[in-house]
Amino acid sequence: MNSYSFVDGEFEVRSEIKHSVFIATVKGDLDGDGAEEFVRAVRKKYPDATHNCYAYISDEFGNATRFSDDGEPSGTAGQPILDVLKKQGLVKTAIVVTRYFGGIKLGAGGLVSAYSGAAADAVRAAVVSKKQACKLLDVSASYSHYALIDKLTRSSLCKVDSVEYDDNVRAKIFVPACDVERFTDSICELTAGRATVSVDDGVYYEKL
Repeated sequence: MNSYSFVDGEFEVRSEIKHSVFIATVKGDLDGDGAEEFVRAVRKKYPDATHNCYAYISDEFGNATRFSDDGEPSGTAGQPILDVLKKQGLVKTAIVVTRYFGGIKLGAGGLVSAYSGAAADAVRAAVVSKKQACKLLDVSASYSHYALIDKLTRSSLCKVDSVEYDDNVRAKIFVPACDVERFTDSICELTAGRATVSVDDGVYYEKL
């Protein structure tokens, strides 16, 4: 996987349908433990709610999913919320839709529409970001050569993780995995081969 999209932060949207109040809260950049903690936090925030239904996708591949109807008829809340996440292509993101029952039953179709609509409204209100599959490069160069490398980094879709200043400059730079060869060739050209570059074997997902 070269990249994935997620909700960047936490957002909340309220709506009312036939006197029932729906509060949709969405949060991203979560793993499984983080998603479960988020669900607990929303339940704690609204302890007197009739239902706190939720869904989340907790890995970058879209495989680790979980949802709950929390007492609503089976298939009318959690699955529709999860469907919104899938339709929007969001992963590592959780949505909790809180309901305060207003006295009028919505029926199965009405519940599906209400929960999916609330979840979609929350996503529309949110900031969606993307993380890119990256390699971590360890670059060592003289001060004058690093100035050229820094300029290259700033003009590319890369992110400096850390910089150490000693006799030389040593920087760790996240570079899109698909662009590592071009980036290292550019460093070699800019520094006439005097900079040293090593590439970490791991794959890291970073917001660039």
